[in-house]
Amino acid sequence: MIEADRQPGIFARDLGSMLQKIRELTGLSYDEAAARLACEADWLVRVETGFATVTSEEVARILVEYGAREASVADSMIDLARRAAAPPPWLAPHTSRMTAEARDILLIEAEATLAHVHGYRVIPLLVQTEDYFREIAPGLYRDCDVDQEWDLLSHRQAHQPGGVTRLLEVIIDECAFELKLKRPEAMTGQLRHLLSLADTPHVTIRVVPMHAPIAEHRLYNFDILSFAGTADRIGISYTALGTYFAHSGAYGIWEDIKDRFAVDPAPSRTILEQRLAAS
Repeated sequence: MIEADRQPGIFARDLGSMLQKIRELTGLSYDEAAARLACEADWLVRVETGFATVTSEEVARILVEYGAREASVADSMIDLARRAAAPPPWLAPHTSRMTAEARDILLIEAEATLAHVHGYRVIPLLVQTEDYFREIAPGLYRDCDVDQEWDLLSHRQAHQPGGVTRLLEVIIDECAFELKLKRPEAMTGQLRHLLSLADTPHVTIRVVPMHAPIAEHRLYNFDILSFAGTADRIGISYTALGTYFAHSGAYGIWEDIKDRFAVDPAPSRTILEQRLAAS
């Protein structure tokens, strides 16, 4: 698959759209703006559509020439250029086999300083162990290279957005621990890992017990991503049909599952310990 290489990333598209709006608000045509910037109009078109990489310094100069450097969004645009031009280096070897949307999801995840992750039947990706992942990956990813997929996932898990440890709020349906693996010790290791994570200050784990009522909106895996300095949230759904951006109400679903179905961290730990003892 090479779609991700052909399509601009989400940050580049957003930045280009913002630059286009500012240019139009100033009343400049492409040719007039290009004359001010001493560049080709074609380059400006590619910047505004996200197909040309533009540095934070170039964005600052564009804004100066447009008379918009003091605009309230100017610093955000300059920061957006930095993010668009410097995706995580570990992602680059994998983009050629991704759709543009899958790549954009990982670019956004890499910026998230807080992730609410929900798992039904399958442990959420961001807290899976290598042994557990290697057990389930062949059944989840058709014709996948398990080594390649684990390399990507392990880097996602270890990534520190802005150099800080990401906070994780985790909800796992107890039925996920019922999954029969060829190597039962992989589930044992996964349970130990979850208990170890729960002992850290940056991870909270809740379990939805087996006796909880069934509700359609909790029968799939999803993440809610949050970012430093903004109240924005982005939902990601993991379904049998693939990985997609979720609808805007995804955080409300998370809150409903937490409040109505999951138990608090202390009894959740008890469930994990009981499952470990029985494994």
